[in-house]
Amino acid sequence: MGAADRSDSDHQPLPDLIDTFEKAAIAAGREILAARAAGARVSIKSDSTPVTQADRAAEAIILARLTEQFPDVPVVAEEMAEDGKCPNSTQASYFLVDALDGTGDFIAGRNEFTVNVALIRDLKPVAGVVYAPALGRIWSGAGLKAHVGEVTAEGEIRNRREIRTRALPKTPVALVSLSHREPETQAWLDKLPAHETAHIGSSLKFCLVAEGKADVYPRLVCLHQWDIAAGDAVLRAAGGVTLGLDGNPLEYGVDNSDFGCGRFVCWGQHPDAAAAG
Repeated sequence: MGAADRSDSDHQPLPDLIDTFEKAAIAAGREILAARAAGARVSIKSDSTPVTQADRAAEAIILARLTEQFPDVPVVAEEMAEDGKCPNSTQASYFLVDALDGTGDFIAGRNEFTVNVALIRDLKPVAGVVYAPALGRIWSGAGLKAHVGEVTAEGEIRNRREIRTRALPKTPVALVSLSHREPETQAWLDKLPAHETAHIGSSLKFCLVAEGKADVYPRLVCLHQWDIAAGDAVLRAAGGVTLGLDGNPLEYGVDNSDFGCGRFVCWGQHPDAAAAG
């Protein structure tokens, strides 16, 4: 790939990208909480999933910040895709945005919804931020460093600390969706040796595995890339892996696709690595 094919994001230090992502996510989260307080209106998209004005307003905030700083970097975002405005192909780097993951949780009045911004580079999520505005917590990951922090009412990040996945315990904790019951995922869990199960909403599942509070997150139904990229970036930076069912690291790309992602299993520490250790 020639230099002309590289984007501005390839020359931006990852910590600076994370700072941009965090500020955009916090601003979007503020808009989401304001919409929640005002009573969000719900409509149904073409794929029969719900959407609110908070989804679109938060996405607009993030897109404005990304395009201002990185005008040459393609962006793939959930509501843009619904409107048919995403690119059919991308260069080596592009942004993935899900401004409100867990819309169902948001509508139901639960707090497990998140704002997600990620950078994909050469098919991998190399930087990402997940922000849970109702919980006041934010996770970030880039390179080999992942962090969690608390967000104040003024939008400042406090008490930031580094996080790592934990060694696989004798009885691992498996995370599954809070609102979706999936026979395929349950069948996979039924084959897992003795384990505990916890139900968690949105991309928070990636973050809890990254923090060492859980160990595995299987998802054997197809999602979209924007649903998982930011959380996957945090997990990988914390020492975890996201594997396709072929056992290889999950790859990202949008050429000639509907932005779907394959079925996957996330591990804090893969059992094979634990056995080798």
